[in-house]
Amino acid sequence: MNTTSADDFGSSRRFLPWLLLALATLPLLLTFPLDVIDIDSSQYAEIAREMTNSGDWLFIRDNGRRYLDKPILTFWAVSSSFVLFGQNNFAFRLPAILLTLASFWGIFTITRLYSGRIKQAWLSVLLYALSPGLYAMVVDPKIDVYVTPFIILVFAFYYLGKKKHPFYYYAMYAAMGLGFVTKGPIAVVIPGIGIGGDILFRRDWKLLFSMKLFPGILVAILPPVLWSIPLYLEFNTYGPYFFLWIQSFGRFYVKMYDQKFNPGFFYANFAWSFGVFILPFLAYILGRAIPYLKEKGRSLVPGIRENRWSNSDFVPAFWLFVFLFLISFSKYQLPQYIYWCLPAGSVLGSGFLLQLLSDEKSRLVSWGRSLVWVTSFGFLGAGFLLPILSLEVGFGYALWVAFFLFVGFAVWKFATEGDRLVAILITSTSFFFTLVSVYAYPLLVSYQPSKVIGEIIQEAEPKQDKLLLFGVPASKRSYAFYSKRFARTLFDPDVLFEALRKDPERLIVISEKFLPTFSEFAQEKVDVDILAEFPSYKVATPERKFFLKSVRDSLTTKVYLARIRMKKGE
Repeated sequence: MNTTSADDFGSSRRFLPWLLLALATLPLLLTFPLDVIDIDSSQYAEIAREMTNSGDWLFIRDNGRRYLDKPILTFWAVSSSFVLFGQNNFAFRLPAILLTLASFWGIFTITRLYSGRIKQAWLSVLLYALSPGLYAMVVDPKIDVYVTPFIILVFAFYYLGKKKHPFYYYAMYAAMGLGFVTKGPIAVVIPGIGIGGDILFRRDWKLLFSMKLFPGILVAILPPVLWSIPLYLEFNTYGPYFFLWIQSFGRFYVKMYDQKFNPGFFYANFAWSFGVFILPFLAYILGRAIPYLKEKGRSLVPGIRENRWSNSDFVPAFWLFVFLFLISFSKYQLPQYIYWCLPAGSVLGSGFLLQLLSDEKSRLVSWGRSLVWVTSFGFLGAGFLLPILSLEVGFGYALWVAFFLFVGFAVWKFATEGDRLVAILITSTSFFFTLVSVYAYPLLVSYQPSKVIGEIIQEAEPKQDKLLLFGVPASKRSYAFYSKRFARTLFDPDVLFEALRKDPERLIVISEKFLPTFSEFAQEKVDVDILAEFPSYKVATPERKFFLKSVRDSLTTKVYLARIRMKKGE
């Protein structure tokens, strides 16, 4: 029987992991031309646009107003991309995708040094590259797609410092500092849970004191200290206080973030985020980890006291399981917080996946292989159901099917018998996510007409610096970004009248729900000519039934682009 070794893909097939990685990366690269959606991503794009236009790279502005909610590094990255490539979709997405590619190197390095197996390192990268959570981060780039690579790099440089050369510890602290000015203290807290928890559990004080604590800590705190200066200059002491406490740990304790408590929220979100391997991973936990804990549980306290596991490595396990346990107490529950521990799931899950590719015969391995096949056919079936239930596709869909059939056949032919399991998993999931990038996401953003409207407004009102909105929430920054001007949602009719005194005719975007009340708002002083109407939907949080062709139209509304002018005699 032709099987692959446990530690390599086989010397004659060294191209196979690169081919599988290319397949896994394809859906991410296909997101480059896609529109930026509301709410968070378009807000970050608009902030970066204003930073680029103003030339002020120290004080953040959102829609012309002071902004405090997130630190500076993400906006520097996007603004730099705008300077190089223009203010467009490609330039907005480029920094996130480049950091994601860097995170693949980080996960490979972590797993290789943690496990000692190159093949397991490849498997962990593949599991992470096609996890639904990573795809969600990249297709709708929020701050998490920027901070997660820095967290990964912290762990990668930790292992390099521990097993290669202590000089890498300085890079670890630098990654902490950069992550700090990307999302806040979480870039230090998560490594503290994983690395610090491991050191504390094993009482490995020798390792702790070898980690260049000084001047490493100074390297880590330098970026947040420097960023605190402009925060203090603009917001006084509240700026650094918000940065260091409220927008991070405050989400556990501060009343403004108090939501309904659901201890299972983050576990459920981890399940879908790690969906490519979640079924085998749960089987592994239930079949091996729980019995192991039951057996060792009786001796856990004596074992800790005697330090029986002093030569073990619990870093990825602490990173995943302790973090999940602690975050479950958060009062502010957003699904994207789970992305921070997805890499740890990939590192741990790759060990079981490696077992599934070996010759081992056991009930657990047999179940694991079956669940991989179930997952593969699930994603494959979903890809074939998309045009039936959700999408209108043309000849291009047939070309994509033909492409993946050809690639799948080639991968199957060149893979050894043991590796075919992971080959079919990667091919089938890549097929599904490619269709999402090419068809499903463009369908979704077609109900966010801001780009089309923005292009019309740029051409029709080239000298205006403000876009007038009525009934369109101010949080929908995509209108501002694509029209390349500040957005003003009208609440005071005097603001409208002042705009029309400066220019007798203006364009305005009006939501369908508020169109009947516009005349009353304008005190019957303004004529309205509807120029165009566009379908509209809250694309940031789509309902499942939105993706059913049969009911989609019943869920959507309209927005109107109109020309307004003061009535004669007013």
